[in-house]
Amino acid sequence: MEADNLDLGLLRTFLAVVENGSLGKTALAIDRTQPAISQQMLRLEKIVGQKLFARGRNGIKLTGHGQVLVTYAHRAVGLNEEMLLRLRGESCGRRVAVGMSADAALVGLGAALKRFQPLRSDLELRVTVTAANRLDALLEAGKLDWAIGDPSLMSATATEKWAVRLEWAAGNNFDFDESRPIPVALFEGAGSWQDEMLDSLRRAGRDWRVTFESASRDAVVAAVQSGLGIAALPVAAITDFALSRFEAIELPPPPMIEFGMFRSAAATDMPNGARSTFEARLAPMFDANTNNASADVGTLTV
Repeated sequence: MEADNLDLGLLRTFLAVVENGSLGKTALAIDRTQPAISQQMLRLEKIVGQKLFARGRNGIKLTGHGQVLVTYAHRAVGLNEEMLLRLRGESCGRRVAVGMSADAALVGLGAALKRFQPLRSDLELRVTVTAANRLDALLEAGKLDWAIGDPSLMSATATEKWAVRLEWAAGNNFDFDESRPIPVALFEGAGSWQDEMLDSLRRAGRDWRVTFESASRDAVVAAVQSGLGIAALPVAAITDFALSRFEAIELPPPPMIEFGMFRSAAATDMPNGARSTFEARLAPMFDANTNNASADVGTLTV
């Protein structure tokens, strides 16, 4: 009988191991001993009849069968919680997890997502900003419903793609000295587009120096406003923060930033109405024609 049934406790521990990346960290996180967790995972592998983990230099890694189980485990645990909540007459929450790369914050997407206010009380939006190369792994592991990042770094197929135009921006009282290297404020953690931007300056024979660097768009904007340097910013940000386009000398235009929206299997399992409406609300933020990622995108209805 045991071979035909999966214990939800085993699945919860399995998901905890996946999230923490090692048995030791999982033991600390859920207050159990490492041998106890190891025995649970061995029991789970015996039930499913497949190896779920492989050891690597940086800890344990999921096998192909382990990756398949992640999606089903999330669904099984979530369905169990939903069933109990409904039977007990309690409200049933559905968490929508959206991840984005760090450079997405540059165009205001993080702030725009946080302005979503679901009209249904059973829907909770969670936004995670992380390194671009981690988005793909989180999406595949079922930790995210949607991911927004560089299409070239994702293995999934984008449901939508957008490009955001940047321009050189400066403070209104910026005093530029042509005899010195161009002071540049950079966005920390940005993708390949920023390297391409700096390379274009070099190829054009323009010397530059980094005078400010931050992962916060508002901090970069504040640095530009105070005259610390110029920065490549979205057109909407230049307008919204009352900055000026830098035209003291001719510079190569900054590259376009490309983003894609990627859907996980967990999001695919959502009701069609909820999924399509959510994606329809996300899409305007990336519309290359309006190029106004910081605009209010309204409320989310499902």
